Amino acid sequence: MPQLKNYREVGVFDLISAPLNPIGAFDAEQFKKDVRALLAEKKDEQFLAVDLTGLDFVYSDAYNAFIQFQQEMEDRGGMFAVLTNNKTIVDGLRKAGLDKNIKVFALEADMMSFSLHAQSPEGESATESAGEPAAVASQNISAVSEPAPSPHLDRRTTGQHRRFTKSFNAIAKEEPGSKKKGLDVPFDDEPSSAKTVIIVVLLLLAAVGGTLAFFYI
Repeated sequence: MPQLKNYREVGVFDLISAPLNPIGAFDAEQFKKDVRALLAEKKDEQFLAVDLTGLDFVYSDAYNAFIQFQQEMEDRGGMFAVLTNNKTIVDGLRKAGLDKNIKVFALEADMMSFSLHAQSPEGESATESAGEPAAVASQNISAVSEPAPSPHLDRRTTGQHRRFTKSFNAIAKEEPGSKKKGLDVPFDDEPSSAKTVIIVVLLLLAAVGGTLAFFYI
């Protein structure tokens, strides 16, 4: 009759069921025997875990056994883990400083997820590189063209909150020979009547001077 196994495979881990003593507490001595039997069966064992689901606490002798097998799995290049979602046990592992070396899983699904990454190193590297931005090829940069301006952007409208601005291209060209007048020459001064009087006086003086010169000659 084949011997019944007291463990089950969960991902890369061999998960050992927690042995209990007559009062229902964790039996550390029986646990050591169960682990030794498993290691004798599997010489290449690297990932070992104990299922503490359903237990409310464990004594210090259990912690000592965990430390012993954690060190042995570490020497083999593997890991020792604990499966529990009980806060009292998790706090006890933390106070003993075991949470730094012993992996604690709350659910078997977490163990499976961890196992997938442990079995596929390429998957881990791919996951890490997935967060990095992809390099943009040079031909993609040259292929990008500036967006065409919207025809609505050149539309100039007037209104209560807008000011009309006249384009330089809309200024009419000055035709040769045309005379500027009015607002076209705002800075030109209109000829005054005083200038007209002065011109008339100068013309009269020139005429009188010419007459006198004629008689003296």
